[in-house]
Amino acid sequence: MFECVPACEHKMESTPTEMHDEVRESGDCAAIVNQARIRFGRCDVDLTQRELRRDGQVIRLGGRAFDVLALILSSPGRVVTKAELLRTVWNGVVVEENNIQVQLYLLRKALGNDHECIVTVPGRGYMFAPHRTLQLRGSAPRDASSESPLLRCAPLIGRDGAIAQACAALPATQVLTLTGAGGVGKTALAMSIAHRIAEEGSLRVHAVELAALTSRDQLPDVIARACGLTAGESAREVEALRARLSGTDTLLFLDNAEHIVDDVAALVDHLTRGNPRLRVLVTSRERLRLGHESVFRVEPLAIPAADASASEILTQPAVQLFLSCVQAQGATDLDATTISLIGEICRRLDGVPLALELAAARVPSLGIAGVSRGLDNPLTMLTHGYRAALARHQTLRAAFDWSYCLLAPTSRKLFHRLALLGHVFTLETIEATACGTDLTFDAAIDAIGELVAKSIVNVEFDGPIARYRLTESTRAYALERLRDEWELPALWRPRSDMDADDAAIHSQCDASGYAGLRPSD
Repeated sequence: MFECVPACEHKMESTPTEMHDEVRESGDCAAIVNQARIRFGRCDVDLTQRELRRDGQVIRLGGRAFDVLALILSSPGRVVTKAELLRTVWNGVVVEENNIQVQLYLLRKALGNDHECIVTVPGRGYMFAPHRTLQLRGSAPRDASSESPLLRCAPLIGRDGAIAQACAALPATQVLTLTGAGGVGKTALAMSIAHRIAEEGSLRVHAVELAALTSRDQLPDVIARACGLTAGESAREVEALRARLSGTDTLLFLDNAEHIVDDVAALVDHLTRGNPRLRVLVTSRERLRLGHESVFRVEPLAIPAADASASEILTQPAVQLFLSCVQAQGATDLDATTISLIGEICRRLDGVPLALELAAARVPSLGIAGVSRGLDNPLTMLTHGYRAALARHQTLRAAFDWSYCLLAPTSRKLFHRLALLGHVFTLETIEATACGTDLTFDAAIDAIGELVAKSIVNVEFDGPIARYRLTESTRAYALERLRDEWELPALWRPRSDMDADDAAIHSQCDASGYAGLRPSD
């Protein structure tokens, strides 16, 4: 049985959508203050009385800071942009952007340890993301703290084999890390694995979502709370956690570790060292790089071949997921032409579950043919994710932003340039066309290593030759970044100086709609 225990209990008397609509229409934060009372962690926010309490004690908070808090809390899981805060809280008055930082500082100070529920999304804004720590139980006895509403996972499409393989691998390894690109379904797969383990009853499973953590200091605390320990001084907390996990056969499930991967690796190494009864299941876009770690690569769903028949198309997991999402929004007539278009959509999206779900969300308004045409600009098309999803899973661009922000500057530079090399390329192509005085080949080798490690670039081996591949959507994002960073002019040389590879870059750029950025020869 699978249960959800909120580390930050979140209750609202009116829906986030209703409250957000009120704010957006009125342009005044006062429009939401009579709508809800929100509790999370040790905090209780009464929007009617404009009052914040922590552990029952009233906490003094200035009017602006409270308005910022009210607006962010009204939209859990959605990024509230800086522009929206300035427009709503300051009611159109022109002020410096650092006014937001000042109010956020005061607000987080007032929230105490629960300040971690207000997450900064770099370059975009702020989000209310209460941690959801998950308690799964098998045959182990349950204490009172684990009582909570039941959270069930929907059956996964096309993942039976992966679930079986991962479950079979766990007894033989202490740390199993599920890696893969953003949106490929690592969390859903890991939760299904945790369900399977819990149902077998051999391990007591504690799980915690790490996505909202913003510093290494929060990590021991949130894991300790998931395991039923009270928060305390960090060093003592880690040792108490190690002692707690050494007493029983336990699976610790850590979800979304990539943005604090070094700290997660260090803590996992400490917790597992000398503790053979502990197993750790991690999801991350890159591995922890521990000596006793096994890595399970989560691949996209299988897609139909270009020449597949209608009946063959319908057997492919990517198509089945897309259709299930479409049909959940209303019936869809399936004729041969429609099925063929669906197969094309799944191929262009490379079978990535998040992209398929975002595309399916567009079908009620655009139809299958409209979605297919719209994929010429996938970053604009794929923007309607589930409201309750993590911010980085609500649009395709946000999913890429999350990975891009974790890259070193040199890796970003190479990533921009890979967009001009086509979908498949080799080290030789990179050296000939992407390297120069500002990006040496040695630096490019390190950069491509990071891009592969962080699941942004795929690699396959043709005998001894490594062939790298960008998905269509990843390449579109790289081209957008290349344009935004204004690197294209630096890549051009007069046509008289071009070799074949340089000419190929010009052709790729022209075909991608960036010919206007090329200087005249």
